[in-house]
Amino acid sequence: MANISLRLDRRRTNTKGLFQICFFVTDKGAATPINTKIWIRDIHWVGNIDHAVSPKCPNARAINEHIEKMYFKLSNALRELQIEKDISSLSVFQIKKILTSGNATTDRPSLIEYMKRYAESRRTERSREVYEHTINTIRLFDNRDIQFEHVSVPWLKDLDAFLRRRGNSVNTRAIHFRNLRAVFNSAINEDVVGLEAYPFRKFKIASSRKEKESLSEEQLRALMSYDSGHEIRRIARDLFMLSFYLCGMNLVDLFNLEKLRNGRATYVRTKTSGKNQSPVSILVQPEAEEIISRYKGHSHVLRFAEEPATYETFNNRIQKAVRAMAAELNIEGMTFYWARYTWATLADRLGIAEKEIGKGLGHADRSVAGKYYIAYDWSKVDRANRAVIDSVLQKI
Repeated sequence: MANISLRLDRRRTNTKGLFQICFFVTDKGAATPINTKIWIRDIHWVGNIDHAVSPKCPNARAINEHIEKMYFKLSNALRELQIEKDISSLSVFQIKKILTSGNATTDRPSLIEYMKRYAESRRTERSREVYEHTINTIRLFDNRDIQFEHVSVPWLKDLDAFLRRRGNSVNTRAIHFRNLRAVFNSAINEDVVGLEAYPFRKFKIASSRKEKESLSEEQLRALMSYDSGHEIRRIARDLFMLSFYLCGMNLVDLFNLEKLRNGRATYVRTKTSGKNQSPVSILVQPEAEEIISRYKGHSHVLRFAEEPATYETFNNRIQKAVRAMAAELNIEGMTFYWARYTWATLADRLGIAEKEIGKGLGHADRSVAGKYYIAYDWSKVDRANRAVIDSVLQKI
C-alpha cells in the first residue's frame, strides 16, 4: 500500500552544502520524492512529523509548522485517493502526480493577481494607491506572468538596480520592497504559497533615516499668528495647531475623532488600528478647546467628517493649504505632519521621558508588562503636553 514518509534527502546538497527536506511516496519497494524546497544543515534534522527540525535551525518554528501542515495535506489526499479508486496499478510517479496536481503553480494566483487583491483590501485609498504603484513598477521591470517562485534574491537585486537607474531614492525603493514583503507574508499566512518561497530572509531592505523635520519655536509662533484671506488656509493653520495641542494627532484621526469623553480625546490611531487596539487618551487643553469650538460637529468633534467631501479630498485641500502657508512664511518643505514632529521635538528638549512622548504620539507599548498588566496613568502625558504648550506660549 502506498504511503507518505518524511526524510532528509542526503543524496545531494545545494551550493551551500544544505540538504533538502522531502516527502517520499513509497509503494511496492519504489519511492519518489516530493520536494519541499526547504534546505537545512544535517545537524538540524530531527525527522518527526511535528518536529522536523531542531530549535537551533533558522526559522525552526515556521518550518516545523509548514512541514506538519504539508504532511497532513498529502496524507489526507492519499487516503481519499485510495478510498475513491483502486490505485494498485499506478506507479509511485503516477500517484505523486495526482497528489501534487492540486498544488500546481497554475492553480494559484500569480504574484500580480494576488497583489491586486491585497491592494484592494487596504483600508485607505492612499494605501491602495501605494500598492498599485508598486504593481505598476514591477510590471515595468518584469512584464512576465510572474509567479511567487520567480521572486528570488537575484530577482530582488535586479529590481533594486532597475529602480536606482530610474532615479528612485533609497526610501522610495524601500517602500516598494516593504510592500512586496507584506504581500509575501500575507500569501504565506493564507497558504497561497509555502514558506520556502519567501525571499526576504536573505535580502535586506535598505533605507535612509530622514532627519525629522520640525518647526522652531519662533516658526511655530509665526504660524500661530498667521492670517490669510483664504478660508482654507486659516482652517489648515487651526488644524495644524490643534494637532500640536493634541500631542501631534494625525489629520486622519482629527477628522474621524468622535465626541470627547470627560474632556479627553480618546481614539485608536487609524495608522495602527489593524494591529494596535490600545486607545490613546489626550486631555483637551484650553488652547485646543478654543479651536474645536470654531469647527464643532454633531456626531464628531469636528464638523468636517459630517460634510460631503471624503477624507481624501479634505486631506488634499489641507495639505495644499499648508504648503501655501509654508511658502508665505518662508518655511521650506513644511507638511501637516510637522505638527507631530514639532511636538515630539519640543517635548524631548524639555527633558520629557521617551515613554511619555511615545504614549502621547500613540505608539504601541512593546513591553509585555505595558501591554497586558500596567494601566497607564495618562496624567503623565497631560502634564508633559501642558509643559510643551507653555514653553511656546510663555515666550509670546
